[in-house]
Amino acid sequence: MLSLTRKTDYALVAMADLADDPGRRMSSREIAERCGLPLPVLTNVLKQLTHMGLVTAMRGPHGGYRLAKPAEEITLIDMIEAIEGTSRLTLCCQDSNDADGKACEMESSCRVKSPVRKVHDGLRYYLSNVTLAQIVSDDVPVDLGVAAEA
Repeated sequence: MLSLTRKTDYALVAMADLADDPGRRMSSREIAERCGLPLPVLTNVLKQLTHMGLVTAMRGPHGGYRLAKPAEEITLIDMIEAIEGTSRLTLCCQDSNDADGKACEMESSCRVKSPVRKVHDGLRYYLSNVTLAQIVSDDVPVDLGVAAEA
């Protein structure tokens, strides 16, 4: 099963909290208390989000964090990759500009490379089209073609 790290989970929760009041700056302590997140980990997460341009930070008595752009312009993949780095389903799904340079030893004879790459591309496309605004409003488009169970 695919799973996000706890840090990414905290990032999503913090970003959603910031999106609830986008014009207001909030301290990391305030976000941690409002969301029930551990302050030391949240502080590191907010630093990463700031470094990646998703939130802005301001020091001082009226400082704090707020979204760097509207929630409608921040995608789920932006938030995930700000914490996790470039995502890929398998080694053969790496982009040519990946820095780690690792390649799958079975790639030349692999029967599932093409279909797995399609799944990878589909996941990236989906994550790139879900916005923070949709997450906050609980309006995430999910159409799996499966009838809902009554």
